[in-house]
Amino acid sequence: MIEATLNEWKKWYAENRTEECRAIGNRREELDDDEVFIRLWNSQDGKPPEGGESFNSKAWKKPGSTPAPGLVIVTGKGEPPLILTNQKRREEAAEEVEKWQKQKANKARKPKKSDTDKNAADEKAKKEPPASRFLRKPYQWRCRDCGEEFDATKPKVHCKSNPRQRAEVSRDSTKWFNQFLEDVTWTYVPHSEISTGLIGVIEDEEADALAKKAGESLERILNETEMSAPKYFDLYNERTRYLRVSDLKEHSKFKRVINRIAGWRKAKQKPVSKAPLGVIEIGHAFDEFLEETFENILSEDWAKGERVRFDCGELGVSVGGTPDLNFKGVPVETKTLRVFPHEVPEDKNQKSIFKYKWKKNYAKQAALYLQGVENEFMLLLLISRESGTFTVVPVDDEAMAGMQENWVVWAEKYEKQLDDYKQLLAEE
Repeated sequence: MIEATLNEWKKWYAENRTEECRAIGNRREELDDDEVFIRLWNSQDGKPPEGGESFNSKAWKKPGSTPAPGLVIVTGKGEPPLILTNQKRREEAAEEVEKWQKQKANKARKPKKSDTDKNAADEKAKKEPPASRFLRKPYQWRCRDCGEEFDATKPKVHCKSNPRQRAEVSRDSTKWFNQFLEDVTWTYVPHSEISTGLIGVIEDEEADALAKKAGESLERILNETEMSAPKYFDLYNERTRYLRVSDLKEHSKFKRVINRIAGWRKAKQKPVSKAPLGVIEIGHAFDEFLEETFENILSEDWAKGERVRFDCGELGVSVGGTPDLNFKGVPVETKTLRVFPHEVPEDKNQKSIFKYKWKKNYAKQAALYLQGVENEFMLLLLISRESGTFTVVPVDDEAMAGMQENWVVWAEKYEKQLDDYKQLLAEE
């Protein structure tokens, strides 16, 4: 993985290095988890992959607290840092270096800090909000099939499958939800303002008319529905017994899963001891909130999404997934984002964030789902977590071509792992 959002980089670091990690920007800035960054490889990381970029300078302005100008660093105790940057920050770096040099010159003329000042700075650093929290036993679980919820110290098979682990929504996130629901007015906007030129978006009067009907219908339903903050949310766990639609979108994800899935299938499920906090928790809880809301929709036009499967010939496996909803027989997949680019025109980075997410995630997932249904297009429901503004976009499977080219390469590179996985399936 060379380019990703900050949220995705933090997930990568948690999965590959340590769960206790944090992202640090310049001067303790409040970082946007949706900002897109490219990775820089230093000597500890080894040689960068094709298209990657080496980094041979000092990464820290102040070790452990302030990155060098133009950088954002993801770091965790006892593990090497992950060095990130983007064009916007590089453009600002030259000016920052000049300020840095002036500050160093001024500092040289000032007396050294006393022990009292140093202790005050250390205490201030300790007040940084934690990225996660420990969960109390017994843990919360929900059956994947029947939906029954139960408490248990260890996971137990329910309806012949491993359950999903859940966590109680924290006080801070509950407070955020209550304020959001107090202020929100759900507002549908036509997709043309944000979707022009994006891969997979179709120009078809019938499809656009259906998308408009879906948007207007949902706007009315959401504004008339009684809503409350979610109490629990599903904890993210990459471990799986079967390759899923989401595993085929990007090489980094496929590589991790196909290299570990045989071991996961043989090992017993273990509980997760920590839950995320802050923006990541709100994102997971927002998905739970939408799922609960959609389950209570009473409408002949709207229904719960049905599971789809399709055979991936290039990899020789069958994969499946479940779109969130169905509108008049057309699958609907829901995605949330912090804001739409047109809502914050002053923040030019939001447009690149949105285009990145569309290309790497949204369009690919729609294309994959369409392989398992008879429809020529499906609908993507995109919702802003800050404003409640949403749109509905008709999308076809144009993104399939690029993925199929990748799968041919993956099939050869991971032939042994795929054979082991298929053998395990045959023995079930």
